[in-house]
Amino acid sequence: MNEIPLEEAEPARKAFGDLTEGEREVVREALVVIRRDRTVGREIPGWRPPSVEYTYTTPLAHDSAEAITIVYTHTPGMGVTVVYYFRDPQVVD
Repeated sequence: MNEIPLEEAEPARKAFGDLTEGEREVVREALVVIRRDRTVGREIPGWRPPSVEYTYTTPLAHDSAEAITIVYTHTPGMGVTVVYYFRDPQVVD
């Protein structure tokens, strides 16, 4: 599968700056996964067509209950826009 173009919205860029270096590394690894397959996230219903909004949650460590969630949208022909990153105190997936 081809990589999907990816950009960050301003709120995501600001949130990325507030993450620790370890959290940033987790985000970088997650973005590689999202670029390969935009459907890897959980779809949020009710978004405005043709765009689809997703969340992707990944643990900070294999034995950690803490996670980073990435909120992003995909518009066919336009690529992926990362809307926001945030810390989750508990992994839900």
